[in-house]
Formats: sequence, structure tokens, C-alpha cells
Amino acid sequence: MSAPPTEPSRQPQRPRSSSRMVVAGLLAAVVAGGFGVHSLGGASDAGGGGSSTTPTALAGQGGDTSGGSLRTVVNHTRAHADLLGEMPMIAPERAADMLQFTSFDINQKNAILAALKRHEIVLAEMPLYDMGTGSSVVSVESMGLTQIVHLTGRPRTVVLPIRIAGEVTIRAVNDPGAAGLHAGAIFVPGPTPLPVLYKDGQLVIGVVVQ
Repeated sequence: MSAPPTEPSRQPQRPRSSSRMVVAGLLAAVVAGGFGVHSLGGASDAGGGGSSTTPTALAGQGGDTSGGSLRTVVNHTRAHADLLGEMPMIAPERAADMLQFTSFDINQKNAILAALKRHEIVLAEMPLYDMGTGSSVVSVESMGLTQIVHLTGRPRTVVLPIRIAGEVTIRAVNDPGAAGLHAGAIFVPGPTPLPVLYKDGQLVIGVVVQ
């Protein structure tokens, strides 16, 4: 397997246990802030042509002010996520341009932009790369929207709609065989090898956007 790419401008990776503690603290802080969580709905098909279901924009300015919905997500993430990570936020003025590089259909892009305008979600970037064969395909789901991403040995930025904190689910599109799919992601601390993905398996990442 090839070594993860290096990014000189990023800080050295923190130990996994330390990262879990930091992100758990951030998740708790977000819950205290009273943000709500909703799904944009819909999913892109494998060719990026879109789903027959039009995504539903987030309803209501500010969502659930009690923070109960997000607290449920945080508790579920702590219990079920395979790992936790911090991701940088994409500036709102770059949102439309960045969405052009995704496999979301036009209705999904419009729903995301509308939710961004209402300050109900943010966009995060999560570069992914293939550490094995150098060529693989994964599906990445966030807030009920799925996009298909073709990975190589060079990091490819994946644009994620998210509400400050939540879960991202990654699956292998094709059967990676007995060896599995070896991928990596670049979080705020630096390049991080991801758990190996096998056929019909999935990887759940609990994320916080900063």
C-alpha cells in the first residue's frame, strides 16, 4: 500500500484517543448551543444523474431550538461511529462553485444552497484518497444525500452538507475483494487511514465542522 499524502501546512496528527476526547467535547458544546438536525432527503444515483425524489429543504429557521434532535444524533454517534474527525468549513461564497464538483443533481444542489442561505447547514470538506490500488469508488452519505466519489492516490475533496455535527457514512460501490478497500481521509489534524471497507460494509464517521 502507498503511504498517505503529506500536507506540510497541516498540524501533526493527534493520537486517536486524544482526537476522540476533543471531538466529543465539541459535540457536547454544539448540543448546548441548541442546534437541530434534519435531513435534506433524496440521493444521487451511481452515475450522478440524481434521484427521482426531490430533496426536501430544511424546514424552519434554526430548526429545533431545544437541541433534542442534535443530542440524539450526538449520542448515537458516540455509540456507533467507527471514528471521529474534525473537518474545515467551506466559505459560503464558495458553496456554489464547490457543489459543481459533486454528483448531486440540480434539485439537490438547489436544496443545499437554499438551506445554506437560511443558515440551517454548512458545507464541510473532507479530502479522501485511495491507499491501496489507487483507484476505487465509494458512496458518501451526509444528511440523507448520497454522492458517488471516484478515488485515486491523490486526495479528492468531498463536499459534505452538514449541521455543525453529525454522521458521514462511506461504503464501497464495487466489491473490493478479500483485501478490502484501503482509503484515507484528511481531517483537521492531518491525513488519517480509515478502517478497511469490505463488501456490503460501511464506515460511519462522526464529524464536527470548524
